[in-house]
Amino acid sequence: MKKNLSFLLLVTCLFLFRNTSAQSFTKGQKNFSVGVGVGYGLGATAAVDYGITDMVSIGVVGGYSSRNYGYILSNYRVNYIGLAGRAAIHFGKYLKEIGINEAKLDPYVGVVGGFRMVNYSDAYSSYYNGRNAGIILGGILGARYYLKEKVALYAEAGVPYSTIGLSVKF
Repeated sequence: MKKNLSFLLLVTCLFLFRNTSAQSFTKGQKNFSVGVGVGYGLGATAAVDYGITDMVSIGVVGGYSSRNYGYILSNYRVNYIGLAGRAAIHFGKYLKEIGINEAKLDPYVGVVGGFRMVNYSDAYSSYYNGRNAGIILGGILGARYYLKEKVALYAEAGVPYSTIGLSVKF
């Protein structure tokens, strides 16, 4: 059901925003992105990025994911909440050298560092219930494809979360 809904949303966006032009990443650009994906389980993320130069952005990302381990005698659940800073290098302006329209595509690579909280529980016994916290260190490889000047689809592969979603310039 979730896959069908995500696919329907993607197709709708593609038809609504076809035949558009946009600019690649620029200094002062602000993006707000929301997405769904996988991290420590299925989850959702939100991020805000700000362009400090034509190639470098800094920002904040937050995410939630949950995973259920169903066993014969127990139902073990783990919930993760993460909040991290991030920095990325945007190399879209070099795409025109290989014949790709850089106005619609914003590829980037970056690092992530922050904090995560973990809550775990077991329906069978109280022995495995608890909370924990730790540091997030990771990286991302991503790209935005602009459907309109201020609306893009994005995908990020990385640690701690890999997501797909919608990104808006503001």
